[in-house]
Amino acid sequence: MAGKRQALSSVGGPVEARGDRAFRFPLVEAMRAQDESRDALGLTHGFHAYPARMHPAIARVILEELSLGPGSEVLDPFCGSGTVAVEALVGGWRSLGSDIDPLALRLARVKTDRRGPKARARFLDRLGAVAAASTRRVRERVDVRARLQAKERSWYEVHVLKELAGLLEEIRAVRDERDRLALEMVFSAIVIKFSRQRSETSARTSVKRVRKGLVTEFFVRKGEELANAWAELSAAIPSPHHAPRFVLSDARTLPHTLAGEYRCDLVLSSPPYGGTYDYLHHHARRHAWLGINPKQLRDKEIGARRHLSQGPRARAKAEPSSLARWDSQNRAVLESIAELLRPEGVAVLLVGDAEVAGQRVAADAQLERLAPDAELVVVAVASQARPDWRGGRPRSEHLVALRRSG
Repeated sequence: MAGKRQALSSVGGPVEARGDRAFRFPLVEAMRAQDESRDALGLTHGFHAYPARMHPAIARVILEELSLGPGSEVLDPFCGSGTVAVEALVGGWRSLGSDIDPLALRLARVKTDRRGPKARARFLDRLGAVAAASTRRVRERVDVRARLQAKERSWYEVHVLKELAGLLEEIRAVRDERDRLALEMVFSAIVIKFSRQRSETSARTSVKRVRKGLVTEFFVRKGEELANAWAELSAAIPSPHHAPRFVLSDARTLPHTLAGEYRCDLVLSSPPYGGTYDYLHHHARRHAWLGINPKQLRDKEIGARRHLSQGPRARAKAEPSSLARWDSQNRAVLESIAELLRPEGVAVLLVGDAEVAGQRVAADAQLERLAPDAELVVVAVASQARPDWRGGRPRSEHLVALRRSG
């Protein structure tokens, strides 16, 4: 790969870049934009927590720099909470997002919903009505049963469990589907906060003092936050615009799911960082409350820590098979991307170094090694060190640009 390695200063530390200058520049600019606006999410991006989502600034810069003009098509095969879709909507792109988790698609649809003043006012009226009914239930001690298994119920204090269950019953009674689905995502946004789960990405428990009525108060605050975010989004969307589309699919079988002549100009996505997260576990509280069957996520989640990271006793035996699995998963993703790209299309992937059976796997090097199997070639890379959540040596995060080699 041509190009001299360079280090550039940014708020988050030096960015090392190599490869084709035409692609190296936007990758570095995207990394720097992420650091310079780390807390400035804006639009609907900050409404709902979602582990390891792409920073909006990365998506914004890449979409601006690589646009081929109005109506260019971008695909995000790991759309998560819809970061790329929101930025594509504002940037005038056509977009398609896919994910294996139905929760992700529900959330992405709500976050990209264009709501004018009347629709926002109607939503706020329904939010208020649901909250008033929930407050009345709490005050009058209305008996309600959470439709959860015993193990799932154990994550909540009894009075919190009842308030959440009553709140969800009132949401489900809303007849307007559009508002009901949005209210469910507001509910989803507060579920973990009021559970005994310590954080979004930790399965450990912690003691939380929650007074009666606080759940409903936070529900209202989060709903109002969504309405305000919709107003900001609506003001930013150009006219005419292209509404995003979403499909439920494993990224590796997306060409089969689309079953047609779909092609895109750009793939922009952040695939899972190997051995780092378990979305099945991170969203377990939400899946249970919302009645989402996570079977596909359980069976086919890519890069899951439960599949790739092993305890010390198992590492020696598991290492070859775990590394082979991680290679196989990424090879299949690259093959899918290559099939969906137009001949002159570009793929930009935000990837992090993996932790597989106790071994660090450099994500950029892995993509360079596997890309030829999918008839792709890495044309540029921008890399920046990130703190290791375990307190060990830093991992690196990389923006990698690929093109078809044929």
